[in-house]
Amino acid sequence: MSSAQGTTGHLVSVAVPVYNVEHYLAQCLDSIRSSLGKQLQVVIVNDGSTDGSLAIAEAFAQRAESDPHLPDVSIVTKPNGGYGAAVNRGFDESDGMYVGIVEPDDYLAGDLFGELYAIAEATDMPDIVKSTYKRVWMPDTPEQRIWGSLLRHRGVRTWRRGCTNLGESPLLVRWHPSVWSAIYRRDFLTSTGTRFIEAPGAGWVDNPFVMRAMCQADRIAFTDDAWYCYREDRPGSSSVTKAPTLSLTRWLQMAEEVAQSRWATDEGVLTSLASIGFRYASHLWNTPEARDPEVTKLLECVLGAIPLDIALSLDDVSPAAKQRYLDATHQNGDIGKAMTYRMAMIRELLYSWRENGMFFACERAGLHRHPAKTQHIS
Repeated sequence: MSSAQGTTGHLVSVAVPVYNVEHYLAQCLDSIRSSLGKQLQVVIVNDGSTDGSLAIAEAFAQRAESDPHLPDVSIVTKPNGGYGAAVNRGFDESDGMYVGIVEPDDYLAGDLFGELYAIAEATDMPDIVKSTYKRVWMPDTPEQRIWGSLLRHRGVRTWRRGCTNLGESPLLVRWHPSVWSAIYRRDFLTSTGTRFIEAPGAGWVDNPFVMRAMCQADRIAFTDDAWYCYREDRPGSSSVTKAPTLSLTRWLQMAEEVAQSRWATDEGVLTSLASIGFRYASHLWNTPEARDPEVTKLLECVLGAIPLDIALSLDDVSPAAKQRYLDATHQNGDIGKAMTYRMAMIRELLYSWRENGMFFACERAGLHRHPAKTQHIS
């Protein structure tokens, strides 16, 4: 880092939490190329891998050592502790002014960290620089497609018009947390105590991290551009149904972050949070998991934490879902007209069509049927 910035560390440090991802890791690491050169630090955290991941990481580190165009690479090996612990360790072992994340089964299409750091410089070093991302749908199958994220072109103030914050732009937290399509100023994370929950496995720990960071940030620079390619789960493998208590528990933790922030009564922020809560609940309603007493209790807690006026104002929640909310919370209210909900769905259909084409719009609306099995591409 230049002396003008008052430190001798890297400009950006990137944590790559690695656990048994030998099929994807080489592509991931090779894609982390940046105009920052050695001013980009990559800390690969080998979280107890038992496959060939460590050897791939070591080969990349050796290659980067002699190539001035590749980042400065280090490897940390530790017993398996889960995604949150691995990212925290990566941040602890790094020294960049900003920190970011690349998940080892994803990859970059372009100079993500060089571009985000350039935006940071142009906007007087905000707390967070946030971008959209590319969705790799049905990865490694004949049906694979790449689409834009649901946050793109939603009207969030972009960095050329100045920085924003969560109160002005609550849509920043309404869809996928996409914790990795951003960089976070290190001293901001430290001063606000923003770290990942350390839980076994992936643990949905990105949700409360993003909510805390966004709630605490005074200045967020946002861009609709996308360089990060995120491999999504295949249809039918929703992590919500795999771990029903986890999604609801993490939502309650997100709600607590909002409640303890300056946005505790902000209508826009509460609306985004409620939308997520209804989404998680709808994934569980009418499933066998919903009959589990622990899941039932958590569903009651989530729905009970959503204010009545906010719940009934959501035009993208069906009247039937609102009635279930009223029944679960023992309240009365106007669930609205079915036409209002249909119009909201039509607007979302047109948005999806405009952004990603007819196939994506139909896919999102559930109008496609998928084969029971898909052939893996070698």
